[in-house]
Order: sequence, then C-alpha cells, then structure tokens
Amino acid sequence: MQPTTKLYQPGLLERWGKSVLYKIAKKRIQITVDSDESFQEVSQKIIIRGTIHSFLIGFIPSFLFVWISIFLPKFTSLRSNEAFVSISLTILLIGVFTFLEFYLLFMVGLYEAYLMAQAANLELTEEPELITPVPGMLARIALEIPDPELRLFGIDPYKTLNKKTVLLKTIIYKLKVMVSNLFAKIFLKALLGRTSLRFYVEYISAPITGFWDAYVTYKILHELRKRIISRKIAEIILLHIRNHHSNLSQLGKTTLIRGIANSIVFTKTFHPNFEYILLKLVKEFKIEFDMDEMDDHVKFEAAISECPIAEANLIFSIFQLTSCFDGVLTKQELEMFPKLFAGRDSFDVLQTSQLSKLISDGYLKEATHLAKEMLA
Repeated sequence: MQPTTKLYQPGLLERWGKSVLYKIAKKRIQITVDSDESFQEVSQKIIIRGTIHSFLIGFIPSFLFVWISIFLPKFTSLRSNEAFVSISLTILLIGVFTFLEFYLLFMVGLYEAYLMAQAANLELTEEPELITPVPGMLARIALEIPDPELRLFGIDPYKTLNKKTVLLKTIIYKLKVMVSNLFAKIFLKALLGRTSLRFYVEYISAPITGFWDAYVTYKILHELRKRIISRKIAEIILLHIRNHHSNLSQLGKTTLIRGIANSIVFTKTFHPNFEYILLKLVKEFKIEFDMDEMDDHVKFEAAISECPIAEANLIFSIFQLTSCFDGVLTKQELEMFPKLFAGRDSFDVLQTSQLSKLISDGYLKEATHLAKEMLA
C-alpha cells in the first residue's frame, strides 16, 4: 500500500533550518541538567529563556529604528531628489532591521529547539522512510513553517475543518503587530494629547513588537515540547506492538490504521508524529492492500466491534494515546470513546484526559509511564 500523494519537498527555509541544527549538533553543545531536574523543569527554563530573548530581539531593533528615524529629514520638507534619498534610506533601514530581527528570532528558535530535543534524548536522525524526520520537525516548528497538507493513504485531515475561518484567523495573526501598533498609537495620542510626552508615542512599537515576538516564541516552544513528548509515546506504541502484538490479524491491523486515521481527522492536522506512527506501522504490517475511506469513523466503529477482544482492547488503547498527541482532547474524540468499546468505563476517559494534560504541561516521564500503563 503506497501513499496516495507525492512526497513533500522541504522549502528553502526548512532546509536552511535543518542545516543550522546540524551545525549546532556538530559543535556538541550540551545542555546543563541537574540530576534531580525533570524534563518539565528543563524545558520550562528553555521556554522562558527563549521568550525573554525574543522580547529583546523584537524590542531593541524596533527602538533603534524609531530613534534613527528621528534624524532623517521629513519627507514633506524635501525636494523630489532629496525625498527619494530619504525614502530609500527609510526602506533600507526597515529592511536591515527586519532581516536582523527575523534572523535572530530564527536562530533563537532553532537553538532552543535543539536543546529541548537533547533534553528528551531525541536525536537528529534522518529516516528515509519518513517525510518529516526529527530535524525537519524541529526546523519546521522553530521557523513557524506550517505542516504540509499531506493526504497519505487517502486520509484527509481537513475534512471537518472550516478553511474560511482558518484563513481569517491566519490573516489576523499575521497582521497582529501592525494592528497592535496602530491601536496603541491612537490610544496614546488621545491620552497624552498636547503634552510633551506625545513625542514618545512612536516608541510604543518597540515593546509591542517585543511582546508579539516573545508570545510567538513561547507558543512555538510550547508546541514543540508537546510534539517531542508525543514522539516518545509514538515510539512506545511501536515497540509495544513489535514485542507483544506481532501476530495481529489482518482485520486488527487495518482497524488499528483506521483508528490512527480518525485521530488525524479529529486533530485536524497531519503533524509529524501522526505521519511517523502511520508510516512506521504500514511498513511494520507490510500492508499492500487498498483500504477505502480509512478516516471514516462509522467504518472504524464497525471494524473494531468485529475484532477479537484482545485486539479491540489494543486498538482502543492506541486510539486513546494518539488522540492525545496534540495535548488537546476534542469533543468528538471524547464522544467517540464510549461508542468504540462499551466494555470500557469512565476510567479510560479519565486516563486519556490525564495523559493529554501531562503532554500539554510538559511532563515527559509521567506521560510515557502512563502511556505504558494504558497499553498494558
């Protein structure tokens, strides 16, 4: 069975990010960890440090740009040739400071991403059978590159997604700095009026830019931490299947794949850990047959009801685990648990909710321990 999509080709920015990660790794930069420190504590320090550095990276160039701009002649007082020179200098300054800001932000993101992966013993290994190996996963999220719109084996992660709403949210998100600066300046001008402080209004762009850069870095590193933990859980699932369930029936194998496909749809993204476990299992099971509508939840419910009890238990447990990969349990996932396996009780929902929170909060050891318990 082959993916029904052409292979994803990383763009220039992602390839550059991976090369930076390899250079950092070659320098053998080590993260200092106390023996009694947990991954959660170490990763929290990484997130806080990256957030502070990003604020400074946003604040300082913006402040310097406003300060330097004061010494440039005003456009209205210039002749045409002088105006051209002044405008050109302004554009050049904007370009230089913007490039500097983004370059430093990218370097901070990649550096902290590498350290966080190292803290979790996640190596920069290239795996040819994967579309997104670990270096690609780290680079993509550190550089804020969206996950590619993969549709492996006919799975459509976006079938329940309102694309117009997503587009609107994306536009608002991208314009956040400009809109924030505009409203802040209007507010301060109204507040300060004709006071001498009105001349400092332009400087408000510095803390606003710093705030948004810090916020984005915080979100990026927080998401990366969840993906690192869920990658570890995906590895546990694969090892468990190899050691204890190598003789799954054909129905059990296909139903397990259907369960993962449904988790992908409920999560509304084909992020690297779904891709990882799906491609690894397809290879492990040597699946060479076609499966129609793999992501149809009705067919998944019907298939799991026909599986032997031991296999149904395994499939249900893995569906629970993959539902937690993004650290968020959707309403659809919670509603589906009792439909899939009537013999399981509310304790399963409680465990799944606990695992989801552990992943979201960065507790690697506790999350992997609970995942093993749920598979036992």
